[in-house]
Amino acid sequence: MVRDIARRFVNPLDCRSIRGEDLSQFQFQPCDLPPAAEALRGEVRAFLDEAVAAYPPAGRARSWAGFDADFSRKLGERGWLGMTWPEPWGRSASALERYVVVEELLAAGAPVAAHWIAERQSGPLLLRFGTREQQERILPGIAAGETFFCIGMSEPDSGSDLASIRSRADKTDGGWVANGRKVWTT
Repeated sequence: MVRDIARRFVNPLDCRSIRGEDLSQFQFQPCDLPPAAEALRGEVRAFLDEAVAAYPPAGRARSWAGFDADFSRKLGERGWLGMTWPEPWGRSASALERYVVVEELLAAGAPVAAHWIAERQSGPLLLRFGTREQQERILPGIAAGETFFCIGMSEPDSGSDLASIRSRADKTDGGWVANGRKVWTT
């Protein structure tokens, strides 16, 4: 889908319109954060000054792929994983607080790969669709930075383009029947 959108730009450097629609309303002006968010930003920056100081620049440049279970545990100890989840799993923090933490992690080149899928995708799905037993067994480990997930999103003729995946799951009396093909899972 992204490739399709990119092809629609007359000039790839001018992304003000897609399919002739004016996107200028999406211009976000810098603004001052509320004092509590600025305080959190300072706390996260102070933590990162020490926590990522030993990471070489090349490793920090690949922060999305940086797997460091100990680092994820340190985030969990501070309540910075699953922070917007409701209690008892998280601390019901605001989306702005989560934004501040994630923005600082990425800006510092922190290794986020260990917890990223579990905290951002699998955990919220368990909150919405999981049984109470699954939530009790899995969510505390995600929020503590001790339980990690991976996802497989590839099938023939789709790559990682989720919009083109043809696999599906149908609910049955006994659970679910999954139909489709996977190429690989990492």
